[in-house]
Amino acid sequence: MIKNYISLRLLISGLCLSFSPLLFAAELKFTTLEVAPWAYKNEGDSQYQGIFPELVDEIERLSGHKINVSLTPYARINRELESGRQDCTILVTDEERAKVVQIGELLFDHPVGVIAHHSVKLDNYDDLLGLRISLLRGSVISKRFNADENLKKEFDTDYVISLKKLQHRRLDAIAGALPTIQYLANQNDMAGLLGEPLQLSSEPIYFQCSKNSKQLQYMEDINAAIREIKETGTLFKILQNNE
Repeated sequence: MIKNYISLRLLISGLCLSFSPLLFAAELKFTTLEVAPWAYKNEGDSQYQGIFPELVDEIERLSGHKINVSLTPYARINRELESGRQDCTILVTDEERAKVVQIGELLFDHPVGVIAHHSVKLDNYDDLLGLRISLLRGSVISKRFNADENLKKEFDTDYVISLKKLQHRRLDAIAGALPTIQYLANQNDMAGLLGEPLQLSSEPIYFQCSKNSKQLQYMEDINAAIREIKETGTLFKILQNNE
């Protein structure tokens, strides 16, 4: 009888240990930009779509942690992370954000530069002089570009606004994430609007977590999931699906 009782207790203990990762899985808050193809909602669709939500789905599956996704304007992301209201993001880094986050796994490098109206040819940096160039406030194009006071820079809140201005010739060019600008032009029937891009830098896209996050202890679980997503080719497939 005692032996049976002890065996039963051991069995129950073993089951509890086996299921402990599920019992103690955390709930984290991830944020990023609302811009296609990274994260967006189609009209009439309540679910987020794009690279970021697909990545998060894979991270959830592999890490066992619940991840709630929200979209935040670029100018507010640093404040959300610094306050700890958001735990993590997957985004380019900047000097201000580097002060408040812990950098995790690199996902990929993202080409950044300037793309002009098709009537404007960009062969080198000097061709930017005299052009009216739009960019998102806070975005990093290149050290030279960001510090250059000779360029005519205008700030917009999103690339679609910039594309519409370019269409009506209120701008000459747009600076930013080149694949995103080209994707949005295609999605908004402006594919013929743009000329050949001038790449100025390549910005690394990192997984990043707020130093003030209460869930910072789980960061390595997410890092491990991202490494597996890269090693298995899943990341490449997600990027291909959203071209």
